[in-house]
Amino acid sequence: MVDETRLFVRLAHTHKPDCVMSLDGTMPKAVPSPDELAVVFGSDEVARYAANCRPIYEDLRRIIGQMSGLAILARLTERREIRDLPELQNCESRWKQASERLSSLSAPAGTVEHKAQLEAALDFCRLAMGTFSEIRGQATLNEMLDLAGLQIKRAYTHLQAASSAKAKLEMVDFSHACCCGR
Repeated sequence: MVDETRLFVRLAHTHKPDCVMSLDGTMPKAVPSPDELAVVFGSDEVARYAANCRPIYEDLRRIIGQMSGLAILARLTERREIRDLPELQNCESRWKQASERLSSLSAPAGTVEHKAQLEAALDFCRLAMGTFSEIRGQATLNEMLDLAGLQIKRAYTHLQAASSAKAKLEMVDFSHACCCGR
């Protein structure tokens, strides 16, 4: 009994309830950007991969941003009708596009881990959209929003792991900000 209690306490302290690492799935891991790999390997194939990643990356970035906004809206208004909003339907449509692009994307040597991070981000976006769809039902609004928040954070963490300013895969584009050119 003492060992079970110790294990329970250790696990409770290892991953707090709001820790994105408490969710199952591929672990986020920073990987070299496709453009960096293209320079190292001198490969046109990797350069094409990098170019084909950009629209997928942009879709995922927008989905994560939109879902974050929806979560904030639901939290502030305490409304459950997120599923009915056109913004969530836009996320689902964009997710489908990104999913189709990503599934047809061939990962040349050295880019497999990069693609895995994009796939994990896509999977956690899908899970978060599914959680938003279930908000109407059983669990309390706060419990569902907590779960969706974790899923969104995990998607963000994976996308951030696949980010590279050099490859123009940036979470936030500051290139047009007033002080970035200095």
